[in-house]
Amino acid sequence: MKNVLETLHHSKATQELIRFWLNLPRPAGSVCPKRSDFSSARINGSLPEVFLSEWYGDDALVVVQAGTILDRLIGLDMTGKNIFDMTPAELVHDERMYYKALREQPCAGLITRSMINFADKPFIYRTVQLPLIDPFHNVRYFVGTGFVIEGEQMEAEFGNIDFKKARLAERRFFDIGAGVPTEKATGAPDDGSARPNG
Repeated sequence: MKNVLETLHHSKATQELIRFWLNLPRPAGSVCPKRSDFSSARINGSLPEVFLSEWYGDDALVVVQAGTILDRLIGLDMTGKNIFDMTPAELVHDERMYYKALREQPCAGLITRSMINFADKPFIYRTVQLPLIDPFHNVRYFVGTGFVIEGEQMEAEFGNIDFKKARLAERRFFDIGAGVPTEKATGAPDDGSARPNG
């Protein structure tokens, strides 16, 4: 059976990252690979879209490595920045809950949001997050890719939604062997389907 993650064809980098992540070894009893087994340099030609973040606690998810595409979109070097500090205040709680869910019931995730960069230019950005574990088998890292949605694809997926301000457009969870969080725990659909929020 084809893994549901392999159906995510948002970009070539996304496909390559997912394929690489799925083929990494897993410690006995874990559905996630270890951070120490992951090397972004081994993902052919996809480094500009790949980012790696580390969970430091409820108030800090720090970008360890940011692809140049993400830096260019946001308008600054994201390396070392706390993602929650860069997230619009009205979205921070949901963002924390999302990453908490990815950690506590290990699964992969996808977020699509409209963002405003530091030049006040709006864009729609979709990210995929894949969990990695630390030496104690806790999910502490996330590797992913980012992809800009525009033009006909944006209209086909989201119709006439107003994206002139920061907002969450879509959030999904993907079962990697431990199930997915419930809607009650996250406020998001738990069936893996794409549903616009708001």
